[in-house]
Amino acid sequence: MVATRCFCCGRALSPGRWRAWSGICFIVCWVTFVIAELCLLAGSVRNAYHTKYFPKGDGPPPCAMLRKGVFAAGAAFTFLAALFAELHYLFYARARDAAAAVAPPIVGGIGMTRM
Repeated sequence: MVATRCFCCGRALSPGRWRAWSGICFIVCWVTFVIAELCLLAGSVRNAYHTKYFPKGDGPPPCAMLRKGVFAAGAAFTFLAALFAELHYLFYARARDAAAAVAPPIVGGIGMTRM
């Protein structure tokens, strides 16, 4: 996403479907990233509490299990975030190329320059 900067900086993109899809993929990418981080963080905190904060002299630790698929869900949302980031870049590049292909209108025949 560093290559695309942000939508407010740089030259303007041509309005159209590529720009719209780029914006949608950008938002969905960040949403899936936040969900993935929450899943991985929740699983890590629960796992750390299970292994680190249990007194070692009281016998074996209790079998407090994580819900099945917490880390799998985090991995899946991480993959989706990467996929939507790639789609965002592709649509952004197409919108940028479409903006470059449109020639600016010619206003007047002779340009005014300093002499």
